[in-house]
Amino acid sequence: MATRKLPPYYEKQERNELHFAVCPACNNPVQIIGLNKRLQHTDRPYAKHYHKSIVGLAVFNKEAFESCSLAHPRKNLSKDDRKPICTDRERQILLSLQENFDQVAYLFQLYSGIVMTPHLAKQMLEWFVAEQGHLYRGGSLINAPWVFVYLSRAQSLWGRKIKDAELQEVLSKKVPTGSINENGQFITKGQEKVFFWFANHKQGKSTDNDLKETMDFFVTCDEKDIFNKTITFDYELFQRLINTPVEKRTYKETFTELAQKYLG
Repeated sequence: MATRKLPPYYEKQERNELHFAVCPACNNPVQIIGLNKRLQHTDRPYAKHYHKSIVGLAVFNKEAFESCSLAHPRKNLSKDDRKPICTDRERQILLSLQENFDQVAYLFQLYSGIVMTPHLAKQMLEWFVAEQGHLYRGGSLINAPWVFVYLSRAQSLWGRKIKDAELQEVLSKKVPTGSINENGQFITKGQEKVFFWFANHKQGKSTDNDLKETMDFFVTCDEKDIFNKTITFDYELFQRLINTPVEKRTYKETFTELAQKYLG
């Protein structure tokens, strides 16, 4: 229905019909298998990378393919692992973050329970740029918002507005002088050093053979873990968010303007 069997998405080769699309993670061409003809080994159509360029659709990029999380999930990822050069793929990651940073801020708050402020966004953007986060080998167009926060350094929780009830309770009970004030902000009356940070980005396959990515969220008090949880990347949620009309978005101009300033 979407392609009407027209080029560049469709090609007739003698007895075979080839259907093409673009990989959402690396922007390389993919061939869709089992779209119109039921497969013997599965009832689900699937895509496999096509190692040739498709005129008018996508140019095959070997470097992007070898770094693609959908083609080659990486079990061992290091925050310091960077690609040697910036290609169109990495520039598209930067562009996606620029155009949708309001939704990145929303996802950060949703998963961490911490309100994203312009000041915090500025600090994280500065660090992402300094660390050349767009060249991180585990990054892609589908996981960009999670990778952005994953690559940030540890940040102090003092004065941060906390939305998550469980995290509020932990901070009140496990930080000796910690409490949540009337504005929902975490404060301490002592010298405790309380930070939040992200670690352990992992890629693998789910039981349905789909890509599954996770990372861990930690809160520490004087270098001791007091709270942690595993975050699973929800690609469909991010797609729904970026397709939301601008006028209906939760966070608007402020965060997008900051992203354009630092990532442009």
